[in-house]
Amino acid sequence: MKFLIKIDRIAAWILFIGLILYFISGYGMAKGIIDPVMAAKIHMQYLTYIILVAFALHTGFAIHLAFRRWQIWNAGTKIVLILFYLFFLIFFIWVDRFYTVNFNSTKSDVPAVQKEVIQNNQNSLPVTSEQASQKAFTMADLALFNGQNGQPSYVAVDGLVYDLSAVFRGGWHAAHFAGKDLTNEFYSKHAKNILSKYPPVGRLVK
Repeated sequence: MKFLIKIDRIAAWILFIGLILYFISGYGMAKGIIDPVMAAKIHMQYLTYIILVAFALHTGFAIHLAFRRWQIWNAGTKIVLILFYLFFLIFFIWVDRFYTVNFNSTKSDVPAVQKEVIQNNQNSLPVTSEQASQKAFTMADLALFNGQNGQPSYVAVDGLVYDLSAVFRGGWHAAHFAGKDLTNEFYSKHAKNILSKYPPVGRLVK
């Protein structure tokens, strides 16, 4: 029991610190209070799993103590609790790593001319804002880069198209989808200087 108590205390501290860092890194992506690229990596690649495990250990121990207090801690409740947390962890890891929302047409539905546009842009290197102003994306072109089916996540802001694949995982971020002009949505929650961390890939022509 003493060993379990120590594990629980460690998990509680990890959960506490992890949640603070989760909020800081989230505001780093949204508000630019820290480097957005680093914030995105910390927020989405590391903290999610650390917090999940710490949460499972801490709450699992608390539920175990409650079951003991209610005198229902037995083989049956042990199995139920273990299975619940296994399902909990597997489900959220699966959602985080594998689940994507297919909100646009698949690659097989893309016309040959549009496929050529995709290939040309994928092979191009990040360019400066001045160079980007020379590469034109129509709304139809932009819609192809929706983060789905292996495509990068492009978003237009103020007439420039940016590669935000580091933030739009699976083409989705904060209830917004890539492949669109999100100028108004961007300024409702972000500062302009955040975009300096991401490579512009062209300009939007409507």
